[in-house]
Amino acid sequence: MLSGKQFEPYKIAVSSLRGGLSKTINENSNDFTLIYISAGKGTIETRNRRLKIEAGKSCFFSETGIITSASADLLTVYILTWSKDKDVFSRFLSGILANQEPSKMVPLWEELRKWNKDKSISAECRFQSQLWNMMSILTDRTEVDGIEEAVDLIRNNLSQPVTVAELASKANMSPVSFTRAFRKRTGMAPKEFLNGERMRAAKQLMLQKKGITAKEVAQQIGMQDEFYFSRLFKMKAGLPPSVFMKRAKERIAVVSQLFLQDHLLSLGVQPVAAPSYPTVYPASNGVPSYLQKELEGTMLLNAEKPFQPEAILITQPDRIIKTPLHNYQLQNVLLSQQEKVHHIQLQPDWRQYLYEIASMIGCTSRAECIEKDIRCLECKVRDKLCPITKKGRWAVIWIRPEEIRLYGQGGHALLNLFFQNLGFEPHPDLHFEGYRIAGLKDVADLNPDKLLILWSHERDVWRAAHTPEWNKIRAVQTGEVYYPDSHEWDPWGPLGRKKMLEAFPDDLLKAKLKA
Repeated sequence: MLSGKQFEPYKIAVSSLRGGLSKTINENSNDFTLIYISAGKGTIETRNRRLKIEAGKSCFFSETGIITSASADLLTVYILTWSKDKDVFSRFLSGILANQEPSKMVPLWEELRKWNKDKSISAECRFQSQLWNMMSILTDRTEVDGIEEAVDLIRNNLSQPVTVAELASKANMSPVSFTRAFRKRTGMAPKEFLNGERMRAAKQLMLQKKGITAKEVAQQIGMQDEFYFSRLFKMKAGLPPSVFMKRAKERIAVVSQLFLQDHLLSLGVQPVAAPSYPTVYPASNGVPSYLQKELEGTMLLNAEKPFQPEAILITQPDRIIKTPLHNYQLQNVLLSQQEKVHHIQLQPDWRQYLYEIASMIGCTSRAECIEKDIRCLECKVRDKLCPITKKGRWAVIWIRPEEIRLYGQGGHALLNLFFQNLGFEPHPDLHFEGYRIAGLKDVADLNPDKLLILWSHERDVWRAAHTPEWNKIRAVQTGEVYYPDSHEWDPWGPLGRKKMLEAFPDDLLKAKLKA
């Protein structure tokens, strides 16, 4: 049999990532890379772009990228790389690639993996044939791809919008068919989508361009009639442009690993820059969904990496709110701006942040009203939860991929809320503050009457629930294990605390696991 060398220019791998985990691909940037998502969802971040990815999507790029999973289940990625100096495919892949179902694409990828391992000339021919077949499938445009390209064209041409007729023509569709397909894909007509994108761009301009006027904003987003722009903005945002701009009259940037923008927004101030966690909240631009719309126009700083001073200073802040950072990030970088920096020490209670920020911007009376409203809401929730909390001693755990965290009786805003404000009785043998790493045997030895599972992925809970130690826990035996959807629970700020409290009683009542 004829034999030849393995096709060295091509390397194929398949990688599976749990939620929150990342993988770097094409580290030396000497290769082209094609990836296909066969399951799950997440993001790809390169130097110049950040894309959301989900099952069925393919992406091509020529630089180093970081893939991050945002799935409760595994994010599964097929990765094909080849040397740039032996390239014949990049010219076919530079446009939008067609979305294709995993049932169609996974067998193709597996065949490629199979023939790539074989060193025979016959296998090389089969590999090349299958590779060209896959390329033809990925470059076969579909209706979905035409709509996605239209969305990009709208977003990138706000000042000189493309007409529906032009968009339809580019998608090889009639205007009527295009409008119907566009509405099916995005949930709105092209003009409504255009206006929504214009309003998002307007918010960004008003916050990021110091001293800009409403008339200038209107012109930059392609609207020559300032009065029509003002009416449309008020209809979409709920307030006129002049009022929106007053929210950032004093330009405040938040440099923190805490969501202190929650406090500012509750006090009627929108920051020009604020932290975000893209891998924790990938579907809502790195912040909890209840803050996403409120922060449209704000520069979101990635708090999962060291803060970049140029990203902060480009927003031209009048004041910078800063807390101590992990690993002393950026401690000395802002020395040239020290007269603008307001340092806030880490606090044990959300109200201390609220009052310090309120005092800084001169609205302490508003902070008092906010605290009073939250206290009233906590009392209502406490009364509603009485049937659950009046009997039994509780323990709180977080089941993570590699460990279980057993929380104590306090030292965390959520624990203080449960045990001090809402009437939950902590197990007396719990430590007092913070958490400690524990096994299921430790939880069984503690023997709580009721168990609350927070922030945990379904896969990790499922894995724990299928171990012998799980069934030795009293709360499991009596059916008193509660597993609510707590991904966005964040009681450190007024907005997050209110959002959580409003849904908490019903969420908890529905969250009991079956024995």
